[in-house]
Amino acid sequence: MPKASHSLGLRQKPKRHLIPIYAATLLLIFHAFIVAYINSSFLEQFIPAAAVGTIYTVGSALSVIIFLFISRVLHKVGNFKLTLALLILDLLAVSGMAFAESLRVAIPLFLVHLISVPLIVFNLDVFMEEQIGNNETSTGSRRGLLLTLSSLIGAISPLASSFLIDNASGSFTDAYMLSAITLIPIIVILVFFFKDFSDPEYDEIDLFSAIRTFWEQSNIRYVFLASFSLQMFFMAMVVYAPLYLTGTIGLSWAEFGIVMFFAQLAYVFLEYPIGIIADNYIGEKEMMGFGFLIIAISTSWIAFITVPSVMIWSIVMFITRVGASFVEATTESYFFKQTKSSDAQIISFFRITRPLAYVLGAMIASLSLLYLP
Repeated sequence: MPKASHSLGLRQKPKRHLIPIYAATLLLIFHAFIVAYINSSFLEQFIPAAAVGTIYTVGSALSVIIFLFISRVLHKVGNFKLTLALLILDLLAVSGMAFAESLRVAIPLFLVHLISVPLIVFNLDVFMEEQIGNNETSTGSRRGLLLTLSSLIGAISPLASSFLIDNASGSFTDAYMLSAITLIPIIVILVFFFKDFSDPEYDEIDLFSAIRTFWEQSNIRYVFLASFSLQMFFMAMVVYAPLYLTGTIGLSWAEFGIVMFFAQLAYVFLEYPIGIIADNYIGEKEMMGFGFLIIAISTSWIAFITVPSVMIWSIVMFITRVGASFVEATTESYFFKQTKSSDAQIISFFRITRPLAYVLGAMIASLSLLYLP
């Protein structure tokens, strides 16, 4: 997976379009999150619950492979054309999922969506890095605002999709169509503001060099494992919480949306101040450990709660996200304190933590559903 490197002396300074790229990022978050918690239930219409994880494993493995070699594509077609192509592919895939009625149609379309979204996120990061350049002093407050808005959208999106499903008597069509429509303004922003985007130089990741560095530097290795574990937790919650709460526990989709809305509010209220506290008062490692303790304890409660109470499940899920907020804010902060801008290989490898975690996590979850009671 490449990292953009700047050659300011050779290339004209790009026009600053920070607001449009921030808007595109927020729209993409809404697009992804409005279906993130319903994808597993969508797949369960066509395959057994135990096989859902296998589909995520295949898609995530393909994402990892593509990330490792994406710089070759960027060199040939450029970031604008690649992003536009991925957005159109994702638009067609999600629109097709809205009306899919057979396994042979639904699974390929879902895989296209699963692979496209993280690639689009990376491509938008390239645009953002070029807009910011080497001087980030004026963008700190905007980044903080972007983080808060992203968390708020992450809370509202599953609530909106759940009510759409409930109003449609369990049909996923409206939720997927809303997700697809959200991509249209992103395409407009891309064409209007970034059609003449001047690509930076893209450095291809040396996989073996990055792995060797992770193995030799214990601080980086441990924070990578911490981030990997957190992403596995996210995978379990995104894929299996909807199946469990709407299937086994018996919550309606509207009730599930309310539960996830309150759960995601933990990020809105806590993630930004946690970063400030970690920088000025308590170390990242201590807060990271505390976060994992909260996750472990609160997640274990799920096995013992069987009542379909919106209040109880909202509290439990909120507490799990409190722990996740501690870990997410501190792992990224700690990692970038251990690296410098020249560590492109390490930073690029760190970015594929999520798809790697989805590969292993989905495999473990699928085996658990097959062999455990």
